[in-house]
Amino acid sequence: MPDLIRGQRVKIADLTPALHLEIGVRVAGPAHEYDVSAFGLDPAGKLSDDRYMVFYNQKSSPEGAVQMLPQSGGETRFAVDLSKMPKAVERLMFTASVDSGAFSQISSGHLAVYVGGNGGVGGTELARFPFYGADFGSERAIIVAELYLKDVWRMSAVGQGFAGGLDALVAAYGGEVKAAPATQPVTPMPVPQPAPAPVNPAPVNPAPVNSQRPGVSPPPLAAPPSPVNTQRPSSAPASLPGQAPAQPPSAPIRLTKVTLEKQGQRASISLTKGSAPQPIHVNLNWDKGGGTRKGLFGLPMSVAASDLDLGCMYVMKDGEMGAIQALGNRFGSDRFAPYIMLDKDDRSGQDEGGENLYILRPELIQQVLVFAFIYEGTSDFTSVNGRLNIKDAGGNEIAIKLNNPDAPPNVLRHCHV
Repeated sequence: MPDLIRGQRVKIADLTPALHLEIGVRVAGPAHEYDVSAFGLDPAGKLSDDRYMVFYNQKSSPEGAVQMLPQSGGETRFAVDLSKMPKAVERLMFTASVDSGAFSQISSGHLAVYVGGNGGVGGTELARFPFYGADFGSERAIIVAELYLKDVWRMSAVGQGFAGGLDALVAAYGGEVKAAPATQPVTPMPVPQPAPAPVNPAPVNPAPVNSQRPGVSPPPLAAPPSPVNTQRPSSAPASLPGQAPAQPPSAPIRLTKVTLEKQGQRASISLTKGSAPQPIHVNLNWDKGGGTRKGLFGLPMSVAASDLDLGCMYVMKDGEMGAIQALGNRFGSDRFAPYIMLDKDDRSGQDEGGENLYILRPELIQQVLVFAFIYEGTSDFTSVNGRLNIKDAGGNEIAIKLNNPDAPPNVLRHCHV
C-alpha cells in the first residue's frame, strides 16, 4: 500500500489478520542518539501504570504485550502482541525524543508496521509513515503514531511535534519523572589518627542494639509507585567500599571542529565512531546575493542571486557506482541503496540552510567523492563566500572554505570519504 500521510488512519485488520506485530521507528539526523519509546495509555489517555512505558530503561511491559527489541540497521522495533494487551491499555503512543537539538534538523524518519519479523529483523512491511525535518520546528520530541482500540485496533499517523523532551512527554501523559541524582564533590577521606588512651576512662553506657543491616532502612508500610527513571544506565562499574573511585579514561573522546582557512589546506577526521558507523551530514552554503559574473568585454557584472549545486559520486562495496545530484532529479533515497540523499535543489538561492547531502549508511559504501559546481549567478566560489561543512553524529565537524587555487573556478572537489 502507499505511504501513510499525517492524520491518516487505517484498521490493522485491513492490513493483516495477525495479532502479533512489529512496529519499527527510525530517525536519521545529526544527533548522537534519538530515543524511541512506547506509552501504554488508559481510556483517559493517561499513563496510569508506569510499567507500561517501554523504553531504554524498561524494555517490556509486565505481561510482555509490548517489548523493545534490539536495534537493527538504525531502526528501533517493538514487538506488540495485541492478544496479550490488558483491557486497561487502549492506546499505544510511539514517540521519539532527543536530548539536544531539534527535530527540524533531522533528514528523515519513518514508522513501519511489520508482520513475520524475527526479533527485530526482517518481516513483511505492511505500512509506512515517513516524516522529515521540514515537518517540525524547534521541538525536542515528536508523537510519531498511535495504535489504538476503537471497536477494532487501528493505526493513526500523527507526526506531531512536542515542545519538551522525553521528561515532558512522561509528565504530559500523567507519569512522574525520577529526579536525576545530584552530583556531590568527592572529598578525600582523612587518614584516621590514633587517639591517646585516657588515664581514667569514663564509663560508657551500652548503645542500643541495631537489628537492621548496615545501610538498609526499614521498609515502609505502603510503598508509593516509583517514578519513571529516564536517566540512562551507566556502564561504569560502581566502586566498592574502601576503594578509590574509578578514574576516567586517559584519552577521552573529543568533539572537535576543524576549520580549513588557507587555500589548498587539507585535513581529515574519522567519521566512524568505534565499530558503529554514523550518518554523515554535508552542507553547502554561500552568500546568496552580490555575486558577479563576466559580462561584456570580460568586465564583472553583478547578479541578484547565485545558484550553487551539491552532489557526489559513489562506489558501493558491492561494486555499484553512481552519482547523486539535482541534475536529472537524482536525489537518492533514505530507504534504498546507496542510502545517500540530497534534500533539495535550492534554485532560488534564498534558503538559508543551503543544500544538504546525507550519507546514511557509510558502512555499505567504499568511497564517496563530494563535489559542488556553479549553475549560474557567479563566476567563482570565492565571490559568494562558498563554504562546506561536514559533520558526523558525534559532533565532529570540518569547515572548508571553497577557495582552492588549484581547482577550476566553477567546479570544486570538496572531499573524499
